[in-house]
Formats: sequence, C-alpha cells, structure tokens
Amino acid sequence: MPTTALLAALLLTAFSGAASGASYGDTSPIYAGGAVGPMQFNADCGGGQQCKGRDNGSGKLLAGFNFAPFSVWQGSELTSSVELVAYRGGKADLGRQRGAASFGGAGLSYRISSRETDALSVHARAGMARLSGKLDGASSASTGVTGGLGIAYALDKHLSLTGDVDVLRAGFGALARAHVYLWTLGAAYKF
Repeated sequence: MPTTALLAALLLTAFSGAASGASYGDTSPIYAGGAVGPMQFNADCGGGQQCKGRDNGSGKLLAGFNFAPFSVWQGSELTSSVELVAYRGGKADLGRQRGAASFGGAGLSYRISSRETDALSVHARAGMARLSGKLDGASSASTGVTGGLGIAYALDKHLSLTGDVDVLRAGFGALARAHVYLWTLGAAYKF
C-alpha cells in the first residue's frame, strides 16, 4: 500500500474516532495524569549473566484521547483511547561491575478499558516507546515495545486514582536487551 494512501486512511480513522469521541458523556474525551513509583531494571549483561537494579524515584506523565464507548456483550462498556506517555526512570544500581542505569523517554500507546462498576475500571495498553538510557555514564537510545495493565477508581466524573504496571523493552549500549518494570500509583483528570 502506498505511504500516502496509508497515511490518509489513518488520518480518516483518527478524525472519525475523534468526532464520535467528542460526544462521550458530559465531559471532554481528553484526559491527563501522572504517577510515581518503583522501577525494576532487568538486563542481559552478556555471558548468561543478568543485571538487576531497583529504584523508587520513577514515574510517568500521560495525556490521552478517549474514543466513544462501545459494548461487546450485554452490560459491558469498553472504551479505547490513544495515549502519549513520558517516562522517567530513576537510577538503578546494577552492581560494582556495571554501575548504575537510568532512562527517560516517550511513547505512544493504545489503551482499552472495561468499566466493571460505576467507579471501577480495568485497562490494558500496548504501544511503542523511544527510550534513552545511561549505563555507567555512557548514553544510548532505542525504540521498543511497551505493555501494561492497570486499574482506575473514579472519585467523580473528572478525577480518578490509578494503579499501573508497565513493561518497557529497550537496549542501552552494552545491555542489548533490557526490561524495565514500572509500578506506579497516581491520578488522572478527564477535562
């Protein structure tokens, strides 16, 4: 498929979704939030050796757009959205031989949420992220897949509390395959 036709199809899909999303409830389909929590960094350090590190100073900021809700079976309500996410990982000490690792970056994810009660919903996300990392002073960047699961509890029609676990995959210099696990608690605001 030619690039122009593919781009046109994607834009048409986005704008038609935006038009239907704008009619969702009495709030805007746009939301934003942030969360903080611990991060665990696991990497293959070569020779079959695993490098692991933890840090409690990690977090993420996000902004998203909800598309109109839909029903798959009787009584269900699913909502899909597109999210832009900025990640920041603290310093994870990987031991004397490897030093410390840290990362930061941004990604784009597709999220689907299932409302379980009036206040409680669960969600899953998948996407891609560009992360730049620093390992023992040397910097490098890579693009990798992301995924996550979470839960949200609505305090009112605008504000909700969130709990998420995100898995980010990337490679930083000598660490060809790194998995970052980010557990966060935070809040989101629907405008």
